[in-house]
Amino acid sequence: MGKRAGERRKGPKCIAIVGPFSSGKTTLLEALLARTGAIARQNAVSSGNTVGDHSAEARAHLMSVEATFATTEFMGESVTFVDCPGSVEFAFEVQPVLAACDLAVVVAEPDEKKFPALQLIMRQLDEMGVPRVLFLNKIDKAAAGVRETLKLLQPASSTPLLLRQIPLRKDGIVVGSIDLALERAYIYHEHAESTVAEIPDDDRARELEARFSMLEALADHDDSLMEQLLEEIEPPRDAVFDDLAADLRDGSVTPVLIGSAEKGNGIMRLLKTIRHDAPDVEATRQRLGVEAGTPVLQVMKTIHTPHGGKLSVVRVLAGSVGDAAELWDASGRTGRVSGLYRLMGKEQIKLSRANEGETAALGKMDDIATGATLSAAKGAVSALVELELPPPVYAMALRPRERKDEVKLSTSLQRLAEEDPSLRIAQNQETGETLLSGNGEMHL
Repeated sequence: MGKRAGERRKGPKCIAIVGPFSSGKTTLLEALLARTGAIARQNAVSSGNTVGDHSAEARAHLMSVEATFATTEFMGESVTFVDCPGSVEFAFEVQPVLAACDLAVVVAEPDEKKFPALQLIMRQLDEMGVPRVLFLNKIDKAAAGVRETLKLLQPASSTPLLLRQIPLRKDGIVVGSIDLALERAYIYHEHAESTVAEIPDDDRARELEARFSMLEALADHDDSLMEQLLEEIEPPRDAVFDDLAADLRDGSVTPVLIGSAEKGNGIMRLLKTIRHDAPDVEATRQRLGVEAGTPVLQVMKTIHTPHGGKLSVVRVLAGSVGDAAELWDASGRTGRVSGLYRLMGKEQIKLSRANEGETAALGKMDDIATGATLSAAKGAVSALVELELPPPVYAMALRPRERKDEVKLSTSLQRLAEEDPSLRIAQNQETGETLLSGNGEMHL
């Protein structure tokens, strides 16, 4: 790679897909899975047949209501994508996911009404120290120019938004992009890889101006590059890529890529950025203060399946874990793994072992909660994440139609609360009703 970034970070990665409500996160996940060959074709959210939003509730509302995990391979390396809900009512889902991820892909669109929600997401990433890439989605529908849009988006980000691509237009319609680092044009093809083309003469001046702005931003953290720019020396391409990777990993900048998830445009550039520039589990361990060696796992999500029982989705931060392994959390609660799986939405693929950096689901860890830190040795680790539960703002009273169903109701609500700890359950002693509280009417 280079002097600043060092070697390319190989091995399994875990990438969170976050962004405001209806920005296209689930569509982006579908496009990523289709481009990597994990699914045969990209399905529209409206079809009710996507890997993300696979639950009945999500499909009924045409929106994500829980984090969805999908593991695929790109150029021989494992990548787990986590599609996170964008609605504020389900914001809690994002907390335990981000803690164990290497990188966040922030999906945004040129819509001023969604900027406040974007600002909250960026602030959360800052507080948790998670590096991020911004994917400017729906570029084919944008009325304003990309650089004008970034000026509006910049106040939402504490780090400079570094434009990596600019759109290529023909007769006012976006037909491709120009990569400012590679200095190449790419022509879009719907649901297919773009083809390389020469940068049109009419766009050359615009490309040079945007590229110089990108290099200026990178030079803020690279004295050699600054000297080259002052002396009007063209920097080596490898050095530019080195700076892009280094600044992304240490959170100095937020690279901005463009595309249209709905049409599968800009997906390959995003995948290559993740492969070449994203940090890995070692950087995530350092952020969380975990030492390599003894197995350490972070629980990102709890799922109750109709037939398989409880699943605890974990990121293996250190070591490895096999089926039948006994694990402890920081409070001394223990569980023995009964089934080990890789997830593709609602589908489960049996594993014999999950290695460092991989994301997997552990079966039958009945006493282990979302957000817990697990180790193979009792008392070996402290909790890495302290979840902040939002105060409930909406409540409803529940009562079974028949008294014989009270146990079923109680069991079902307990499972819901394990999947989503931001739900609160209480008993009204006067009326005998069960009170369920949460973050909004749709949340309940």
